[in-house]
Amino acid sequence: MKTDPKFLNDLYVIKDIREELASNKFTVLIELNSNHPIFRGHFPGNPVLPGVCTVQIIKELLANLLKRNLNLKKAGTIKYLSFINPEINRLVSFDLQVKEAEEGQLICNVSVFHETTVFCSFRGEWAEE
Repeated sequence: MKTDPKFLNDLYVIKDIREELASNKFTVLIELNSNHPIFRGHFPGNPVLPGVCTVQIIKELLANLLKRNLNLKKAGTIKYLSFINPEINRLVSFDLQVKEAEEGQLICNVSVFHETTVFCSFRGEWAEE
């Protein structure tokens, strides 16, 4: 199964994955590449991970963990609470809580954070391509 990651091993690498089978929860630690070209344009001298890239990373992590090709069907809630500067926060954690809906869609709640700083809160529905 090809999950077609756009950013894996270029913008970020996966450093650690922890899985809680009983609660369908995954915690994934990634390391951002602060030298990635995206940060030169967003923004020079003050790099920030674009919000759309955060959502793409969520998609890639889910696809990798679940071995499925996924498309975002609905983004019910996306709250950006703080900027991710890769020079300050090179390591970022993603808590992904996944449950299967009746229609075969996946409902996913995600918290993106480092230590006590929460960068993003996400709730969305994904479906297999």
